Amino acid sequence: MTHNGNDADSRVWLAGLGSSMTVEHDYYPQVDGLLPGGLQGTLYRNGPGRFELGGVRKQHLLDGDGMVQAFDFRAGKVRYRNRFVRTEKYLAEELAGRLTLPTWTTLAPGGALQNMGNRIKSQAGVTVVLKNRRLYAFDEVGLPYGLDPQTLDTLGAQAVGSPDARPDYKAHTKTDPKTGAWLLLGVEHGPRMHLHLAEHAADGALQRHQRIPAPRSVYIHDWFATQRYALVLLHPVKLGLARFLSGWNSFTDSLQWKPELGNLLMIIDREGVKAPIVLETSACFMWHSLNAFEMNDSIIADFVGYDKPDHFLGPNAAFRAIMQGRQGEQNYAGTVRRYVINPEQRQITEDVLSGDNHEFPMVDPRVAGGRYRYGYFATAPHTTVFHNGLARLDVQGGGREVAYMGNDVHLGEPIFVPDGMADNEPGWLLSLGLDGKTGNSFLGVFRAERLADGPVCRVLLEHSTPLSFHGWWHGRAV
Repeated sequence: MTHNGNDADSRVWLAGLGSSMTVEHDYYPQVDGLLPGGLQGTLYRNGPGRFELGGVRKQHLLDGDGMVQAFDFRAGKVRYRNRFVRTEKYLAEELAGRLTLPTWTTLAPGGALQNMGNRIKSQAGVTVVLKNRRLYAFDEVGLPYGLDPQTLDTLGAQAVGSPDARPDYKAHTKTDPKTGAWLLLGVEHGPRMHLHLAEHAADGALQRHQRIPAPRSVYIHDWFATQRYALVLLHPVKLGLARFLSGWNSFTDSLQWKPELGNLLMIIDREGVKAPIVLETSACFMWHSLNAFEMNDSIIADFVGYDKPDHFLGPNAAFRAIMQGRQGEQNYAGTVRRYVINPEQRQITEDVLSGDNHEFPMVDPRVAGGRYRYGYFATAPHTTVFHNGLARLDVQGGGREVAYMGNDVHLGEPIFVPDGMADNEPGWLLSLGLDGKTGNSFLGVFRAERLADGPVCRVLLEHSTPLSFHGWWHGRAV
């Protein structure tokens, strides 16, 4: 069903997730509870920080100028900072005093002539990654932007991949914990879509860059990586390129869900020796992968999948409606699914590991791309994309542990922070939340192996923050 104002999930305060921040802060918040002494380092978060300027407002919660937040844990205190990413777009619109450029969900003022062609520029507001003493803030457009991890000052667009290639790099990258290699996926649209798979060594040197034709042109957000392969799920979110390039539709409004086409899973050899393999399976939509690994002759790929992305696409999608204080459509849960793939026999099967509602999957980064036991998620006890709990799923034994914070709390992506040398646990989960009673945001700190106990402490901010998509933990305070 469609959620409306009479439903239990009608939480008007959630519109705060789509409210801009106008101040760049630097202060020490109060802590409710006992701050773990072993938690020493910096949590970086990235997401949209500004949704309107000069009377023009974005149409979608997933769209806004990027803002990086930092929580520095040191000597029993937490320092909070936030800075906008000074992209080319941000600086131009600051000078103009209004939003003048199209973004992926919102057309620029002025009609089709002002939106004709692909004029979207990066807002650097989705993910943040720390590599070689530099923060990289990614969008879904162009190159990432660099930031100084100590000051959060913007350092400009950063060259990644081959200098001869200029794809739109996906927001999600992968790090090989065994070698330190950094893998990036780019998309090049045109008469035929091409994928770009770039791999940098731990020291930043480019090891290889592949340009690979894709069997269909679609919108994708995340992907998988194992020790030998990159896997790209080409779910049937088709792009109406003509409507977009003509300036009549935003990029998002040019997307259509076509489940009758099914999913295509593309398996790419990281070394580029073997030709890619494409397998067909039933349709589902994926925002985020959990993990993938190789086992004997098979590849196991775990992810959160939706039977239909009604929360994302359509005039009453939840991510659009929340910008007007409404719940909108969000009728399909994000369930944890597993592909078991045999590349040699060209076979793929799908299983459901948990039919409960999940999103923002996370693993201990030390086991990424390899066999693992636990996955961590934002969750809710009913179908919604606005979560109020965290879950730990045992993908080997099937057990599930949950901490719910109540219907007046929103919790975002849990970042896993190891405690000691043992893989998978013990550790902490850090989740940036919004308190519907106070209207302020907080950072919840949970023990990963005792999740049901609830947060051991909350870092209480003096204001709300917009929805923060993704984060990165650096194990030394800066």
